[in-house]
Amino acid sequence: MPYQNFAGSFERASKTSHADIVRNPDVSDFLSECEHLRPPSPEEGAELAERFLEPPHLDGVVLPSKVMAVDGSATERSIDDQLPSTKVGYVKVSATLIDMAQFNDLRVHDGRFVDPCRVAALENNNSSLTFALPSANVRWRGMQTVRQSFRAYLDACLYGTNTRFKPDDPATSLRTTLFHLAHRRPNDMATSSAAELRLHRCPNDGCEARNLLIRDVPDQQHCPRCNGPVFPSDCLRIWEAVEEFQANGEAINRAMNTIEHLMPIHYIRYLADNSLASLGTTAFFVDGPLAVFGNSAWLHGSIMRFTSEINDRLTAARLPRILMIGLQKTGAVVDHAGLLSRFLPDNRVFCIDDAYRYRYILSGREEAGNGFGYESYYGQDFIFKTESGRVFVFGIPYTFPTKHPEGVDFRSAKAEMARYESLPQALALIQHFESDLYQNAVIPIALAHRYTAISLVPGGRVLDVLTQRGLSR
Repeated sequence: MPYQNFAGSFERASKTSHADIVRNPDVSDFLSECEHLRPPSPEEGAELAERFLEPPHLDGVVLPSKVMAVDGSATERSIDDQLPSTKVGYVKVSATLIDMAQFNDLRVHDGRFVDPCRVAALENNNSSLTFALPSANVRWRGMQTVRQSFRAYLDACLYGTNTRFKPDDPATSLRTTLFHLAHRRPNDMATSSAAELRLHRCPNDGCEARNLLIRDVPDQQHCPRCNGPVFPSDCLRIWEAVEEFQANGEAINRAMNTIEHLMPIHYIRYLADNSLASLGTTAFFVDGPLAVFGNSAWLHGSIMRFTSEINDRLTAARLPRILMIGLQKTGAVVDHAGLLSRFLPDNRVFCIDDAYRYRYILSGREEAGNGFGYESYYGQDFIFKTESGRVFVFGIPYTFPTKHPEGVDFRSAKAEMARYESLPQALALIQHFESDLYQNAVIPIALAHRYTAISLVPGGRVLDVLTQRGLSR
C-alpha cells in the first residue's frame, strides 16, 4: 500500500517487487495444489453438450407488452484527500421500462437503420432511486454512531416519497413492501399482519432484547428494553456489516443488492393491487442471479411465498404468471458457459442441476446438505445458446412457494425443465433483445446499467466534490 511522504505525494511501489513472488517455490506449489474451473477437454465438451436440449418451439410465443429492467451501482468516496478515512457511500438503483410496441418500431428503412429520435424517446422511460449513506467516521443528525446513522438513513430512504407510487400515501413506499415480505417469514418470525414485522434482536449496542415487534408507522419506535431507536429496515441486518472507522463497501453493496431485488417485488405488489391485467403482460429483468446474499438472504424465501400468492391470483384471473428473469453477466456459471460454448450447437438450453454444478462449475466443493442456493436462491439457473450463437446465463423463479413442498423432492424437482411454464416466453424474450453491442447481456439490462453505473471518471470525481462540499458546510 502506498504511503504519503513529506512532500505530499504518494510513494510508488517498486516495479520489480513482484519478482520474489514469481520465483518463490511455495507460491508455485500453492498454485499447483488449487482446484478451480478448467476448460473441458474435447471429449468432455462433447459429452456435456449432449445434456443440452433443443428448446420448445418459440414461434407463436406471445411476448409481454412491457418490460422492466432493474440494475444498481454503488461506490464509497472520501470527503477530502487529507481525510481518506472519512467516507460516504452512494447507491443508485435504476428501473427502465420498455414498451414493446415502441421498441419494435425503432427500425426504419426495411430494418437497416434505427431512428435516433425514437431511441431517445425510449430512453426517457427511466427512473432512478439515488441516495447517500453515512460511512466511516460520518454520523447523521446527531446519531451516536456510524452504525446507527446508517440504519436511520437507510430506513428514511426506503420510506421516502421518491419510493412511493403515490407521494402522499406511505403504504405505497418501498419500506411497506419490505413489511409485506417480512410478514411472510416462516416460523416464529412471521406476523399475523403485513402491517407488522419482527426483528430477530435489538440492533443497539449492548442490548440483548430479541423478537421485537415493529409496526409500519411513521413514528420513531424504540426497543422496550434499552429504549434505543429501532427501524423497520433493521430486519435486513445490513447494519451488522457497518464499521465505525473503516470503509463500509460491503454494507453499501449489500444495501444496493438488496434494493435491486426489492424493486421488482415493489412494482409487482403495486400492479397486483391496482392493475392485475397489466402485471400479467409485464416482464421483469434483474441484473444477476435470482438470489439474495448476506444477512438479508432470508428475503429469498419471502419472495418465493409472495410471488406464489400473486401467481395464484393471476392463474385464477386466467392471466400469464409473473415473468421474472435474472440475467448473469459475470460469475462462475458465465465463465463455464463461455468455455463450453464452442462445443454446443446453436439453439440449445440446459437447466443446471446440483450434480452438474458441483462437478463441472464448483469443482472440488462438497455439496451442500440441502442443495445449492438453499439459503439464498429464489430462482433456477439455465444456460441458453440462441439461434444466433450467443450464450446467456439466466434464472427464472422457482415454481414452488417454499423449498419444502409437500410430497416433492425440491432438490431434484427444481431442475426439471418441464415445471417452468414461463421458460418459452423467457427464451423468446432473451432472443428478442440480444444485441451485438452487449456480451452476456440484453438491451433492457444494458439500458438500466447505462443510467445506473457510476463511473470512476468523471462520475467518481463529481461525487468526491459533492461529498467534500456537502460535509464542509
